Amino acid sequence: MRTIRIVFLFMVAAACWLNASAGVDVSGTWNGEISSQDGGKGSVRLELKQAGEQITGGAGPSDKRTLPQIYDGKLQGNHLTFSADDADDSGLKLTYHFDLTVTGDHIQGKADGRSGDHSWSMDLSATREK
Repeated sequence: MRTIRIVFLFMVAAACWLNASAGVDVSGTWNGEISSQDGGKGSVRLELKQAGEQITGGAGPSDKRTLPQIYDGKLQGNHLTFSADDADDSGLKLTYHFDLTVTGDHIQGKADGRSGDHSWSMDLSATREK
């Protein structure tokens, strides 16, 4: 009997957790800051569109008129991942992979960048525009 109660409680807890995480919506414009390990800082803008777990839109520096398009965007619970390609002023291709956590109107996590053999990691923190 005790085993049945434990299984039942586990199922209820799992259903509550799944139901709560299913309500996460990242659609909208997010503004924030990105900081590198060497102390560099910059502003970042995310313009996200959500259809179920699939995420599309753009992400990049706030001062860019047209943001680089994101791809492979997924939201699983409150875990958001996506990638975006950009180019620096000289035309060198930059690829970024974002691994973020959504908590209400706040997104926080890491962005790993790569260009050729050079790679770097940055912290990202952004808040949804109201």
